[in-house]
Amino acid sequence: MKKRFFCLILPVACFMRSQPLQAESVAVPTPGGTIFLDISHAGPTGQLVEPDPPSGSGFRPPTIFAAPLPTGSGARALGQAGAFTAVADDATAASWNPAGLTQLESPEFSAVYRFSAHEDSHESKNGDLEVGRDQYENSALNYASAVYPFLWNDRNVVFSMNYQETYDFTYAFSARFRGDSQQSIFSTTNETFYKAETNQYDDANQSLTVVTRTTTEVTSGINQLLSSSLLSDIDFRQSGTIDAISPAFAVELSPRFSLGVTVNFYTDGASRGNPIESTLVADYAGTSDSVAEITEVRDTTALFTWFGSIKSGPPYNPTNMDVSGSAESSISDTNVTTQADAYTVEGTYRENNRTDQFYGINATFGALWAATDRLSLGATVDLPWTGYGRQTKRIRHQVTTIDSNQVQVAQNIFEETRQQDVEYTFPLYWSLGALWRWNDRLYTSMDISRTYWSEYSYKAEGEERINPVNGAPYSTSVLADCWSVRLGGEYLCVLSWTEIPLRGGVFWEQRPAVGAPDEYWGFSLGSGISLGKDPGKVVIDIAYSYEHGEKVMGSLLPEQGMTSDVTRHQIFISAIWHF
Repeated sequence: MKKRFFCLILPVACFMRSQPLQAESVAVPTPGGTIFLDISHAGPTGQLVEPDPPSGSGFRPPTIFAAPLPTGSGARALGQAGAFTAVADDATAASWNPAGLTQLESPEFSAVYRFSAHEDSHESKNGDLEVGRDQYENSALNYASAVYPFLWNDRNVVFSMNYQETYDFTYAFSARFRGDSQQSIFSTTNETFYKAETNQYDDANQSLTVVTRTTTEVTSGINQLLSSSLLSDIDFRQSGTIDAISPAFAVELSPRFSLGVTVNFYTDGASRGNPIESTLVADYAGTSDSVAEITEVRDTTALFTWFGSIKSGPPYNPTNMDVSGSAESSISDTNVTTQADAYTVEGTYRENNRTDQFYGINATFGALWAATDRLSLGATVDLPWTGYGRQTKRIRHQVTTIDSNQVQVAQNIFEETRQQDVEYTFPLYWSLGALWRWNDRLYTSMDISRTYWSEYSYKAEGEERINPVNGAPYSTSVLADCWSVRLGGEYLCVLSWTEIPLRGGVFWEQRPAVGAPDEYWGFSLGSGISLGKDPGKVVIDIAYSYEHGEKVMGSLLPEQGMTSDVTRHQIFISAIWHF
């Protein structure tokens, strides 16, 4: 009876022991997807509830804001805004149009260096997301090649071995996010307690048995409001390249028509200290408040039943009379208590993703036709391919809880490392180009190209295939294919001791994004100088490229209504040695 009486007096405590305590979770948007961070908070009766491990998206590719874009190769080509498909008359032709290699008549070696500076100005429609400007830069060996031409049946045949930087993943983003969360938890339970008691009353006047049956119904309700306010500083850094070792072969089928092919063996940039890697850090601090109202309603009903006999009549002649009956009574009682608690929380969420052992293979086919002495036409097809790798995801989440007396009451650390085999499906690309020679010193060129980004996807082992731009299932979120148009030209200044080219170009291109593609435009300028004469001539070229996009990259934080104005400056320096 004592144990039952204890639960009768403290039904709320019994109820709380039988109920799971719910965690309080705060959503923090990041370039790697939204992460949900559990923080410590007070339970309904004031006990500290420890946080669960963080949760978020599964494996994601490093290109979380846009599809990877070719870096382009060579100062000569990029000085003309990349309108090079029908030109392709230097060692970088293996990446633009391998058929153009047949225009090289002597062995040569080339190397290209690239420097890039980025500036992104962000704007958000969400007042809780504070964004500004991110500036970052990087540099790398962009291209290197060795070319060996020879004659076969009086036709020029060229073999080259090339290294090229094909995709650059460099990106940086920082923001501050204020996340307010409210969660109402309401739970009820019903318990019924029974008690039966029998009492006997015997004396000179009566002999009665009284049975008392008591039923008590207890309804316990807890209405808890959890609220939190966290200010998170988000810092995201991404780096790495996909490189290719690319043997190329071109043959002159006739004096005016050539074909070429480049076979690209892709790998990540880890061999030169630039692996595909991203790091996300979210530092946050704020409050976690709990107000709980505990209501207990107790309804008790008692049923009394009696039977027996009593004595009546004159004292000298008493008579026994049988009696029986019943009666019922009830009573209701309500008790309401309130529990309020507040904590301060501080935490750091760190996530690192790195892809190793990346590899893939595809081929680039090209054709070049000198239609007339003034007009040349070129075409290139870069076949779709699949890249494979091993991705490692490391997560560390530390949260510290401080009570209202500024005493640290808990510190929780969660660490996890996961590895999965991943694959990227890269799209088909084609380009058509035309070159018009106005005279021996001046020409202009134009390229039109299309990239089938609708084929671009990412899949981690054991997970569904996704759209790499926004992380949505690939079957429900397909990117649009993209176009680009490039126009460039070169004028050659011939001096008595050297030749100095003047180059320039403009371009417009679409880049993949959720919904409609983003649009970018830009221009380029370039020049160079020729030193010495063949054999042993050295040609040094330099190019500057500017590109800009307004209200783009909405896929970076798609749920926050954020867009960016993007500006990129690039400088390419190349050197070509003729042997």
